[in-house]
Amino acid sequence: MAPDALSVDIARLAPGVVELRRDLHQNPELAFKETRTAALIAERLGKAGYRVEAEVGGTGVVATLEGVSPGPTLMIRADIDALPVTELTGLPFASKNGNMHACGHDGHIAIAVGAAEILSKYRNSLRGALKFVFQPAEEITQGALAMLGDRALAGLTPDRVIGLHIWNRLPAGHVLVNQSTVFASADAIRITVKGRGGHGAMPHLAVDPVVAAALVVANAQTVVSREVPPNEMGVLTFGQIHGGSAPNVIADQVTIEGTVRAYRPEVRSLILAAAKRVAIETARSVRAEAVFERLYGSPPVVNNPEVASWLGAVARQIVGDGRVGEHDPVSVGDDMAEFLNRAPGCYFMLGGGRPGAENHHNARFDFDEACLPVGVEVFVRAALDYLGA
Repeated sequence: MAPDALSVDIARLAPGVVELRRDLHQNPELAFKETRTAALIAERLGKAGYRVEAEVGGTGVVATLEGVSPGPTLMIRADIDALPVTELTGLPFASKNGNMHACGHDGHIAIAVGAAEILSKYRNSLRGALKFVFQPAEEITQGALAMLGDRALAGLTPDRVIGLHIWNRLPAGHVLVNQSTVFASADAIRITVKGRGGHGAMPHLAVDPVVAAALVVANAQTVVSREVPPNEMGVLTFGQIHGGSAPNVIADQVTIEGTVRAYRPEVRSLILAAAKRVAIETARSVRAEAVFERLYGSPPVVNNPEVASWLGAVARQIVGDGRVGEHDPVSVGDDMAEFLNRAPGCYFMLGGGRPGAENHHNARFDFDEACLPVGVEVFVRAALDYLGA
């Protein structure tokens, strides 16, 4: 198929992709509650001729398009959930419901739907199969495993998996494709420190979990500084402490919640194990008890070098050599990692930044919509290159 014909198709579709993004932006939905979003996706791709499976892993959608002959399977993944953030952008299409697409997932959906609709027109040029996976609950890193535990990959195991993340630290029209690590692992942890309640004026008759929790937080800071090798990245942050009911009452227990980040699975395991040990032994030293829980999480996002090289070459055809590069790994997490751990793949960064753009998860976050047709074209050309009959 001639490249100029495809460019015409993408240019014709671009206003519709922007319109879809704005509709999604006005109607954001939180993790595992993306019912309107999922219904919209399923309707659009059903009309485009895809075999659609809904309610996969809760609110996920899987859309499959079979080519005209046997061949490999390419999976394209997009995340669909929003954040509990009250939007302050002042945009004419700002959120209507108190939540917000403050990380670009509305753009990810619009790009994937647009690419799927274009690729359906070239079904007779494809061999093998295309599988679009619209994943819920990325923001709490639980949606990928929920889909994998359901039927997302049943029947057709992908030979390659690709996805993108709009990135406001990168100007629109630029693409970053790493050969290896993209994002860190991300684990949510909870430590419950149990003591024995009592009168604040008679601490010797109680076991104070507030003091024990304070010592746990302080001592846990030695995990990264003294147990993680200096040439490795590790983060252990406690973001919440809850306990107590009055100034003169010693509580029965205190809960501490935090996050662990690492670029390598071995370091991730080291931090989790050390944090558990420090919590238990520190609490015991002051007569308290600590229970350590890993609540949920995902591994590091690591690209396959072969797939990354291929996708980088596709991107260069679209935006030019000077606009494709690599980036330092970023300590945020993304459960795209679960798919990449099961099939060779690549997660790339699509520039969406403009001067003065706010960072992701900010109440004033927005991206340059000029990036949307670029993302569509990368997905479409990659699919046609890999599955071309």
